[in-house]
Amino acid sequence: MRIKLPLRILAATAGLVVVLVGLVVSENQARAGGREVSLPMEAVDPRNLLTGHYVALRLTQRLPHGQPCPDTPTAFEAGKWLGLTPQGRFVRAADSRAAAAAGGALAVRGGVYCSRMAFGDQEGNAVTLDIGVDRFHADQDEAEGIEDALRARRADGSPPTAFAVVSVGADGRARLKGVIVDGKRTELTWF
Repeated sequence: MRIKLPLRILAATAGLVVVLVGLVVSENQARAGGREVSLPMEAVDPRNLLTGHYVALRLTQRLPHGQPCPDTPTAFEAGKWLGLTPQGRFVRAADSRAAAAAGGALAVRGGVYCSRMAFGDQEGNAVTLDIGVDRFHADQDEAEGIEDALRARRADGSPPTAFAVVSVGADGRARLKGVIVDGKRTELTWF
């Protein structure tokens, strides 16, 4: 007995909807169940004609004086691990999860590259983290407001008071939860 075409299309559609809802629910649970960390960030540009309004995130932080740069830059796709303090400060890059987590650090999948940057009237080493989190989508007014706040901070030389709030799950993957700009937290919500 053959099932009629409209019923097959309906069954396929229902199956795809169930898979999509399951994916959204599982990602939301992973985001809620992970360990939350706030990482310093800089914004780049809030607009793109094809993907809508967003704030592009650059997770850059100054290294403490005397802490050397990682030996070689790596990308997120390389499968390396980063060690972070509970406050979101970069500690080390490593080839394994155990090495990244040494000393109680939080291990997160990602890459890192180091550069010299000006911080006010001083210069120092800074790392930019590549943890698979690179943009925060928002409506136009919200994205432009976040960008304006970050640009105003950079113009007067003060460090940005902006943070990307990520949840690091048991799998070591970072998932964006929201952003904090000038003390105002904006959550990423699906519903």
